[in-house]
Amino acid sequence: MRHFFRWSKDEIAMEIRGLFLDGEELNYTAVEANHLALLRAACRYFGSWKDAVEFSGLDYDKIRKYQAWTKAKIVERIQELHRKEADLSWRNVSTKVDPALAAAAIRPNRFGSWRGALEAAGLNYDLIRRYRAWDENLVIREMRELHKAGEALNSRGVQESAPPLFHAARRRFEGWDSALEAAGLDASRIRKRSRARTPREL
Repeated sequence: MRHFFRWSKDEIAMEIRGLFLDGEELNYTAVEANHLALLRAACRYFGSWKDAVEFSGLDYDKIRKYQAWTKAKIVERIQELHRKEADLSWRNVSTKVDPALAAAAIRPNRFGSWRGALEAAGLNYDLIRRYRAWDENLVIREMRELHKAGEALNSRGVQESAPPLFHAARRRFEGWDSALEAAGLDASRIRKRSRARTPREL
């Protein structure tokens, strides 16, 4: 934490926002234990910790219930956003979707980078990084590369292994089968191959 010789309301607010973006716990008990000078200054200038937090533009009720960003919590939040089909590119998450998550994920004592956090959550960083750049040519090229590598290209398999590709293909070609055909691949043969690989149900 930065130490100021003389606090002001603006400096206190800046410090609170900085701690928030660093993923620190900001409930009263945590701040009393870890940032006592800040707490005392906030209460002196604002009358209460709650008023200082709200002056900083943060929701005190959420802060009060907030838990620290552990590695498990970061992974859980990324997977939650992934299930909602959010754009998980660094720029989008760090500026729009969840800046606190992004800041916490890249801390040295967490994952050190956004790539590391995504991979810990079981996601393909390179595909996500290109999410916003998907056009028809990129979709087709990626599908052909996966086909050449022997990867499963049935819709279910791609939804699990490469969700950004799957969703981009559906957007650009109005369906996964249409995207396969555009890439010069036989959709019906791919479906049959997928069924052949699936263990027979008893």
